[in-house]
Amino acid sequence: MAMLDDIGTYIAANTSLTLGTDLFLGLMPDDPGNVVAIYENGGATPVSTMGGASLPVMERPELQVIVRNATYATGRSTAETLYQLLTQVAGQTLTSTLYHRIEAISAPAVFDRDQNRRVLFTTNFTVLKDL
Repeated sequence: MAMLDDIGTYIAANTSLTLGTDLFLGLMPDDPGNVVAIYENGGATPVSTMGGASLPVMERPELQVIVRNATYATGRSTAETLYQLLTQVAGQTLTSTLYHRIEAISAPAVFDRDQNRRVLFTTNFTVLKDL
C-alpha cells in the first residue's frame, strides 16, 4: 500500500478526522473549510543492503501535513495533535508496511492564509520505512 494510504488510515483511526470528508491524500479541496491534507515528497536516497546488487530495502520519503482552519486556535491544535501522533510512530506496522520512524523536520507553523482568510499550518516529516 502507498505511504499516503497507510498514514491517512493511521490518522483516521487515531483522530476524529475522516478520510474523504476532512482528511485528504495528495490534495486539498476548496471545501470543506476546515480540512487536513497530507502530501508525499521524494525525500532522501533509499537505504540499500551491502553486497551483490545492493538492492534498496528501505526508503526515506518526506511527508507534509497541511491543516487549514477558519480559526487560528483550532488549526494550531489540530496541527499539534497530528505532529505528536506521527512522531510517535517507531517500529510500527501501518497497514502492511513496517515504518521504522516518522521524524519531524519542523514543528507546526503558520505558512499562509488562503483567499478566504483561513489559516494554513504546515509540518514536515522524514519517514523511514520498508519497501
